Amino acid sequence: MGGSILSNYIFDSHVHSRNSFDGEESVDTLCSFAVNNNIDGICITDHCEINEYDESFENSIRKSHSDVECAQKKYEGRLIVRKGIELAQPLQNMEIAEKVLKKFPCDFIIGSMHNPKDEQDYYYITKEEYMDKQRLDYLLTRYYEEYYEMTRWGKFDVIGHITYPLRYIEGVHKIKVDMTKYNEIIFEMLKVAAQSGIGIEVNVSGFRQPYNKQFPNFEHIKAYRDFGGEIVTIGTDSHNSITLGSYFEKGEELLKQAGFKYYSSFKEHKPEMIKLK
Repeated sequence: MGGSILSNYIFDSHVHSRNSFDGEESVDTLCSFAVNNNIDGICITDHCEINEYDESFENSIRKSHSDVECAQKKYEGRLIVRKGIELAQPLQNMEIAEKVLKKFPCDFIIGSMHNPKDEQDYYYITKEEYMDKQRLDYLLTRYYEEYYEMTRWGKFDVIGHITYPLRYIEGVHKIKVDMTKYNEIIFEMLKVAAQSGIGIEVNVSGFRQPYNKQFPNFEHIKAYRDFGGEIVTIGTDSHNSITLGSYFEKGEELLKQAGFKYYSSFKEHKPEMIKLK
């Protein structure tokens, strides 16, 4: 366990500003809302899709980090604001991923996956494709194989929304997935993470979406703990201010049920342990 121990504290570690292609509001607006709604800290983790990386992403990350620096000065003593990046699909161009990590030093990196190589984001895949059992199995198998290799690469702080495809497959399209087929590789991924000091994210965005659950499944949160993992962040994956901190208590309760006593925020890639209420 590293860093200081804090109590009675709300730190939302997954927040997107309008510097993300799907974000809606400025960093300043997000910070103002957080201050007025008893949120103690946020990390701005704007998107960096490595498989689609071009000058626009470089500009948006630079602007995101500049906005955070301004917010840190403006809200000093009232809100902790940290710099982050959601680094997605890093293995699909490792040269670019390494360049981003070197060029944009920050507090926190979420390693995430929105699609396996040469496939679309799960958001865009049609219900008809998902209903094809062979196609669905192929998509999920490739997804978790790449996620496992990404975890072995390990140049990030936490694994983001591990069961992300279920947001669309089960949540939007109402197609039930037997996750036991993929648990072996997911558990291996969680074991590698725990043994390497990599954390996982409990992403509570699903509670405000049709999926109505967190990412990942409870059994995955518990498995990470059983493998000795201690570093878990809670993130709302907010793209606007109104959802900041929403369903945060659900994340805390899940962690307590899984045997955790703390969750984490990050400063300069070092976890700060926050006591669960």
